[in-house]
Amino acid sequence: MGSLDPADCDRMGPDGRLIEGTGGVDAGTMSTLSVVPCVLSEAVWLTPDQQVRLLAIACVVTGIVRLLADDPSTEILHSLVSRMCTTLDHCGATVAAERAAL
Repeated sequence: MGSLDPADCDRMGPDGRLIEGTGGVDAGTMSTLSVVPCVLSEAVWLTPDQQVRLLAIACVVTGIVRLLADDPSTEILHSLVSRMCTTLDHCGATVAAERAAL
């Protein structure tokens, strides 16, 4: 959280093109998260349900970073991060339940 940088958010460049910022998250982390949707089809050892949960986790984590860096006031007013964390909790709880069943 300490590395989030609102100055590194998405913005328009001087030529009118969108410049995609990272919000202060290092390029390696964002690259890892953004590649998840592309490689899920290769993860044949995961069930379709596990693939969907992994996709949800990557999207939520990326979304939380962008939301807090780009628009923290909206998060505060509407508790968006709290709702996103509920998705993470659900994904984690179902993984834990599957492991306990084994």
